[in-house]
Amino acid sequence: MDKKDYYLYVKGKAVKVDEEIYRAYWRITEHEKYLQRKDWKYNVLPFSVFDYDGHFIDNIVDESIDIEKIVEVKMQIEELNKALNSLTEEERDIITAIFFREESLRSIGERKNRSYQVIGKRRDKILEKLRKLLEGKI
Repeated sequence: MDKKDYYLYVKGKAVKVDEEIYRAYWRITEHEKYLQRKDWKYNVLPFSVFDYDGHFIDNIVDESIDIEKIVEVKMQIEELNKALNSLTEEERDIITAIFFREESLRSIGERKNRSYQVIGKRRDKILEKLRKLLEGKI
C-alpha cells in the first residue's frame, strides 16, 4: 500500500510534511475556528477591536458610569457621617430609629415615654441641625 503524501500551503506553495505535523496543524486550525464560532455566537469581541488607534485604554472607557458622581456621593456620605457623629446620643438614637431601623414615630415615642408629636418635632429640629451642619453654618 502506498504511503499518502501530506502537504501544507505556505505563501501559496505546497510544502510536503509528515502526517503528524499535518494532523497537528489541522487540529489547531479547527480549534481556532471552533473558538471563533463561539465568539460570534456570544458576541465576544477580541481586544484588537478596541486598539484601532494605539490607545487601548482610552477606547474601553465605560461611558455609562459617572465616576465624578460616585466620588461626589461618597464625599457627601462622609460629610453626613461627620454631621451624624456630632449629634448628641439622644439625637442620634432618634435619627437612627427613624431612618435606619425604619421605626414609626409612635413606637419611638412609646419607648421614650413621649408622644409621637413630640418625637416628630424633635426629628424636625434634628434634621434642621443636620442641614445647617452640612451647609457649614454651624
